[in-house]
Amino acid sequence: MLIRWAYIALWAAFAGYVAHARARSPRMGLTATGLTTLAWALWTAGLVQRGWTAGHWPLATRYEVALCFTWAVVTIYLILETSWGEHTAGAYVLPIALFIATYAITRPATARASAPLLPALRSAWLQVHVVSAVIGYGSFGVAAGLGLMHWMQKSSENARQEKQASEIEQHICQVIGWGFPWLTLGILSGAIWAQAAWGRYWGWDPKETWALITWLWYLLIFHARTLPRWRGRRLATLAVAGFGVIWFTFAGVPWLVRVVRLQSLHGF
Repeated sequence: MLIRWAYIALWAAFAGYVAHARARSPRMGLTATGLTTLAWALWTAGLVQRGWTAGHWPLATRYEVALCFTWAVVTIYLILETSWGEHTAGAYVLPIALFIATYAITRPATARASAPLLPALRSAWLQVHVVSAVIGYGSFGVAAGLGLMHWMQKSSENARQEKQASEIEQHICQVIGWGFPWLTLGILSGAIWAQAAWGRYWGWDPKETWALITWLWYLLIFHARTLPRWRGRRLATLAVAGFGVIWFTFAGVPWLVRVVRLQSLHGF
């Protein structure tokens, strides 16, 4: 129930950010931020409730990870907004959070059901591996929202617009810089866990392969941002496309494994 109330609050916050972006009303911007903070608090409480009911951290199923993924996007966005002082970005970042949240709450009841932790998941590496990956994904989700915001900036030699476009690009690089070490830790901890559980660090499992592809994509962005011709909208495009890579790694790979009947040791 808490998650559903948080979901409603996220939609209200998104509406507030859109109204702020159109009217440039400081009061509306603060209202939208307040609603986002309320949604974050309710979402946090919902995750705690979920973990308490299940008897373990809510990281064991695709539904639970999607909830944490949403939480990470909202958390990192609020941190960014606090340091940046710009409310308009919420109109572009919150749709990313809402997309993930909608995926989570529309999962079948069987997928949303709380259950005891499977024996294979009863490891401290579960928390390290999944939490690290979720923080990385959350950062990249915010970067994708900022990429959308950059796309919407009209090409102009107006000094104010040029300054804002430069700030957006700077923050895209900043949040990717936040997320990349976490994604790296997620892959490394997953390899260590795989060695303990399956007797090998890396097996080119479809999930492992796409996790590596995701890591290489953001490594590419780190290199591209140093090249003048890849700055601006091209960099924003890489950030937006990166979310597509993440989403395929998260939700597309399990679907592909099921449809094509590939071999995979990963539950999701």
